Amino acid sequence: MANDFGYVNARVRGQRARLLGDDGVRAALEASDFDAFRAWLANSPYGAALERSGEAGAGLAGVDRALAEAFHADAERLLAYAGGDARRMIAALLRRYDLEDLKTVARAVHAGRDLGDVGDALQGAGELRPKTLEAVAAAPDLPSAAQVVAATGHPLGAPFVRAARAYAQDGDLLAFEVALDTAFFASLRATADEVGVPAFDAYVARAIDAANLRTALKVSGRDVDAAALFLPGGRDVGRDAFDALARDGLPALAQVKLGAFAPAATAEDLSSVERAIRTVQEREARRAAIRDPLGIGVVVRYLRDREEEGAMVRLLARAAYYGVPRAHVEKELAHA
Repeated sequence: MANDFGYVNARVRGQRARLLGDDGVRAALEASDFDAFRAWLANSPYGAALERSGEAGAGLAGVDRALAEAFHADAERLLAYAGGDARRMIAALLRRYDLEDLKTVARAVHAGRDLGDVGDALQGAGELRPKTLEAVAAAPDLPSAAQVVAATGHPLGAPFVRAARAYAQDGDLLAFEVALDTAFFASLRATADEVGVPAFDAYVARAIDAANLRTALKVSGRDVDAAALFLPGGRDVGRDAFDALARDGLPALAQVKLGAFAPAATAEDLSSVERAIRTVQEREARRAAIRDPLGIGVVVRYLRDREEEGAMVRLLARAAYYGVPRAHVEKELAHA
């Protein structure tokens, strides 16, 4: 294992060569129906994962399982390539996918869905192993699912248990998600402080800013203690801006017009804000790879692109399955 990023990044560039690219997307768009799409997927870099999933004929569930399996395999390879501080930073980056998977479980519970139905929606690209995620999805309720995660010693395990207990009492999904966010970003910030790598520190600050921006707008107009929701450790969305956004909502976006998230300052609705945030994060990922070609920047960029590709393939799969017109799909891809 490598304690620096020279070897890691060489291997990441090899994995990057397997991304679909524009040609792959065009080929998927040519699929006349879901069977044609599945045939395309079987001949793409996802083909082996589709076959390993054993669900090649199981519709969208099979596609989702294959995508999750492929992402998980890539994540495991990243960790296997690295050692020392390099591995610690990569593990911290991958932990965000655990965070999203745990939120997916909680949202399913909140919506009254059976946890057994959410397995295909889990990304499985973090530190939680597939068997653990299967056990989480098989749990009878949220507190039981939290105990499964806690038993692994995962950094989000104990916070998940506490948040699940609180949710069982008050049913407040926002409070649950913020509790997990707080734990995740605290661990991310601690890793950044410990390794002392400027590029990684900048990535963490941007991620915290994005989370604060989303949370402040989400709680705008609600009777909540906004001050308790602010996450420290960012750079461009400070406490004053957070409070203004939480109080006044979209009209207060002028608070961020001078920082990295300036593209969001002129947004007129929440979907436009979300697109602006994603654009900023994608731009920062590209810049990180340029500024830090021998460090964590290449991994940051790869994970961002890998994540976007997975979301795009899921969109294409559903478009083919439901017969969505190509012009509409292309429009959706442009906004994705």
